[in-house]
Amino acid sequence: MTNDVEESGDSKARTVGSQESEPSATMDAESILQSLLWSLSNPNFSLDELPYLMKRYMLSLRLLGIDDDWATKELKGYPIKEVPRYREQFCDVKYVVAGSNEVIEEKREFSKFSETLAFIVSHREKSWISKLKVADRDFQGKSVATEKQTRPAQWNTEVVLGQIAEELFDRASKTLVVAKYGAAIDTIFRDYQRAVGNALSNLDIEDHLRTAYRNLKGGDEASWRAGALACRNVLLDISPKLWCVECDDYNMGGELISVKSDKVRNRLRAYMHVKGLNRDDTPVALLDSVYAQASAAKTECPYEDARSVLIVTYLFLGELVRQTDMKPVTEIKEGSSKRKE
Repeated sequence: MTNDVEESGDSKARTVGSQESEPSATMDAESILQSLLWSLSNPNFSLDELPYLMKRYMLSLRLLGIDDDWATKELKGYPIKEVPRYREQFCDVKYVVAGSNEVIEEKREFSKFSETLAFIVSHREKSWISKLKVADRDFQGKSVATEKQTRPAQWNTEVVLGQIAEELFDRASKTLVVAKYGAAIDTIFRDYQRAVGNALSNLDIEDHLRTAYRNLKGGDEASWRAGALACRNVLLDISPKLWCVECDDYNMGGELISVKSDKVRNRLRAYMHVKGLNRDDTPVALLDSVYAQASAAKTECPYEDARSVLIVTYLFLGELVRQTDMKPVTEIKEGSSKRKE
C-alpha cells in the first residue's frame, strides 16, 4: 500500500524497483534468523558469541522494518530503572561511603545487571565491581553519600547471559514466523493492490491517501491526526462522485435516510444499497469504521489509531472497487426517494 500511495503516477520504475527489493530483504532476514537460531541451539554454542548474534538479530529487524529497542538496550546497556527481571541476581553487595572504601553495610540482595552485553561477556570469567549511587545512609552518627557496590560471582554472570540467550532465541523464533508469513501476506496484498489500483486512481483521491501516508510517518500526534483526517476527506471526496441523485431522502429497505449534500456517510450507504450490497457485506461494514475512527481523531489520535484508520480506509476503497462497478448513481427507481424541493 505504501508504495502506491506515496509514488503513484510519479515513477512506475521506482515503485517496481522498491517492490522487487522488499522480498529480497525479507529473504535475507529469514536467512539471518535461521542461522542465528542454529547457532543458539548448537551444542557447541559459546556465550562469547552473544554480542555478535545480538547484532545479527538487530540487522534482521531492520531488514523487516520492525521496531524493537530490546536488542539495542542489550547491546548499549539499560537505565537502572528499566533492567528486566532476567538481568537480576542474588549477589554479595557492599554499601560504602561514596568516594572511599569505608563499609557501611555488607549483605546479600538482588542486584540489577545494567551493563552492556559485551561488557558482561568479557567479564564473565573474572569479577568486576558494579557501582551505583543510592540514597544517603547513616554512618557513625551522620548521614553520608552512599554507593552500592556489587561484585557478582562467575556463576551469577553466566546465569544472566544464559537467560539473555534464551530471550534472544525466543524473540528470534517469533520474528522468523513474522518474516515467513509476513512475506506471504505481503505478496497477497500486492496482488490486491494491482487489482484495485487503477479504479482508485480514477477516483482522483490519491492526494488524500498520499497526505495520510506522509503524515503517518510524522513524529507527533498533530501529524497523525492530520493523516487520520485525510482519510475522512477521502469519504468527503468520493461521496458526491458516486451519489449524483438530486433528492433529499432515500428509502433504504424501508428506512428513510437523508442524502442531502452534507450527509456524506448516508450518500455512500445509499450508493452501496443501489449497487446491491447488504449490511453484512465488507464495504458496508467498513464504512462506519472509517468514519468513526477518522472522526475520533479530532480529539485524540495516537499513532496506532492513525495507522489503523489508513489501513481500514484502503480496504474499504478496495472492497468497494471489488464489489461494485464504481459508476456513479444518477437516478433511482421511482418512489424510492423524496425529490429535492
